[in-house]
Amino acid sequence: MTALLSSLAVQAADPIGRVKRVSGSVWVDRAGQSLAVLPGMALQVGDRLRTGADGMAGVTLADDSLLTAGHNSQLLINDFQFNTTTHEGGMLATLSRGSLHVVTGLIAKKTPEKVNFRTPSVVLGVRGTEFVVDVPEGRE
Repeated sequence: MTALLSSLAVQAADPIGRVKRVSGSVWVDRAGQSLAVLPGMALQVGDRLRTGADGMAGVTLADDSLLTAGHNSQLLINDFQFNTTTHEGGMLATLSRGSLHVVTGLIAKKTPEKVNFRTPSVVLGVRGTEFVVDVPEGRE
């Protein structure tokens, strides 16, 4: 039982992607800490990516999805699972403010019904390959 729990803890901390581009003020909130983001930084499930008024960040996930968070954005990676052999998995992310440009990766090609994005007013199920989600100011 202890070995299983240890294995799950390691999996939870496994990187799900990397920050590729950073411009301006960008942070990741992780385990109660706010970390300044630099290119190459690994992201994990549960990370909250935040951009300032001058900030933008580009992220590549393990399934080759590309996420670009615009100015004043806040994106939580709720869940991400990806099998590199079968390309099956799932993803759930919440954009609570700002904008997000998405180019979907291998999960959406194999199982599009398992890729979802939430905002304060809607849950978006992905059926295409590229889209933009915007949460207007005051709708957080």
